[in-house]
Amino acid sequence: MLARDPRRALPALAALAGALLLGYGLLTRHGPALADEYVYLAGAKHLARTGSLDARFYDAQAVLLGGIPQQDVHDPGYVLLLGALTAVVRGGYWTAVALNVVAYLAGAWLVHRLARELAFGERTAWVAAALYLVLPAYLPFVFWVLPEVILGTLLLAGLVLALRGGDRAWGAVLAALAVGLGLLVRESMAFGLPAVVAVLWRRGRLRAFAATLVVFVALVQLPLSRHRAPGGVNFWDAPTDGPRRGGFAVVHAARRGDLPAMLGYAWARVRGNARLLGHTGASELAILALFVLIPAWALLGRRSGGLLARRCLLGLIAGWAGLLASLVVLFVVGRWSGLRYLAFFMPPLLPWAARTVDEPRAARARWAVPAALAAACLTLDAQVLRVHNAYKASRQTRQEGISSYLERAIGTRPITRVAVPNGWRFGLEHYPVEVISSLPQTSRELRLLERAVWFDYLVLAADSPLAGEWDARPGRYLRVNLGDPTAQLNVYRRLR
Repeated sequence: MLARDPRRALPALAALAGALLLGYGLLTRHGPALADEYVYLAGAKHLARTGSLDARFYDAQAVLLGGIPQQDVHDPGYVLLLGALTAVVRGGYWTAVALNVVAYLAGAWLVHRLARELAFGERTAWVAAALYLVLPAYLPFVFWVLPEVILGTLLLAGLVLALRGGDRAWGAVLAALAVGLGLLVRESMAFGLPAVVAVLWRRGRLRAFAATLVVFVALVQLPLSRHRAPGGVNFWDAPTDGPRRGGFAVVHAARRGDLPAMLGYAWARVRGNARLLGHTGASELAILALFVLIPAWALLGRRSGGLLARRCLLGLIAGWAGLLASLVVLFVVGRWSGLRYLAFFMPPLLPWAARTVDEPRAARARWAVPAALAAACLTLDAQVLRVHNAYKASRQTRQEGISSYLERAIGTRPITRVAVPNGWRFGLEHYPVEVISSLPQTSRELRLLERAVWFDYLVLAADSPLAGEWDARPGRYLRVNLGDPTAQLNVYRRLR
């Protein structure tokens, strides 16, 4: 049978992956749409051409706090990977898709390998890998310029390397490098550490793993991250006050030892997430539910496999629970954010999710849960396709409108930096122009920004309450589209 023959299983998985990629790729809308995608593409292009991690897009608040240049607020690992590939092939969006495709295919093989290393049967390994291929946070995100697929593959790689070579120094070292690279891509990889440590426990090489990881963090992670802009997802250097401090206020209150404030901020974030989930779409809620049901079902099968498998599972569940708790009190669970954070825990749990196919049960009972999971995933993939296509169409149309209007208003005048909210496409298409992609809401803060950094053009919304004040500053600004009766934006050339 195919499922019992590994020589046939892997080619079959490759064929299934190819069919899914082709079908989904033909139906999905392509190109960047999310702000992060433009940030990553512009950062990768800049790294490929200059070797620098300096950002192309800046938040006004970050500029006021730290000036220019700064790195992007995200961890630099994904830009490093994408930038290295971009330096070789001089690509863009499709380069990022190609990188995701490689990670997606590798992830399927690693799920299969993980199941076998944990002493699951060949049929379970094959079904687990097939389930991975239809996970609604993997197949759809292959076609986004995001590190979701790569992060999951790195956690799988760390676990497989720890299992295959954990009793030898090279296995522990390679596992540490895989986890370290995951930390460089996204700091939430730290929640995957309990599973890797559980695998290496009592295998004699935990010290080698820990030493390698510490050296990697000290010599690679920290130096490459030390110039990250404050705010956003920069966990350690976020604003301590103001409307955008978010859940990071919990961390800062804890650092001050202010327990009442910490608990107050945490509870406020919990309530905010509860309200947000009440307005979350059905597709996103269903995926979040799936990402709770898979760990719960896996935990019910904790006696499957040997002692090593049980330790690995408990480590995965501990990490997943810790990440979920952090999302609830620090981050945003909705808005397609929480599921992206939780997604990298799903692939290593799939061997337990598929375990029943090798158990001595009636055929219908063996396949009931894996078949239901596959059906749920395929249904959600179809729903996500519809939601994502509509989202991309809306965002891309908006970006095209902003970019084309600015091009007409500015003309061919050389520019180095513009202050234009949501000017993502304009910045990417006019590299190496720097874009201040958000603006202060008050006149005072905007004047502070103009004193802090030079920008060639300032762009305000057509209905901005600040437009009248800036029209009255002819010595400093010239409104270049004053004669346009249907102006979408107020575009000012800065004179001094």
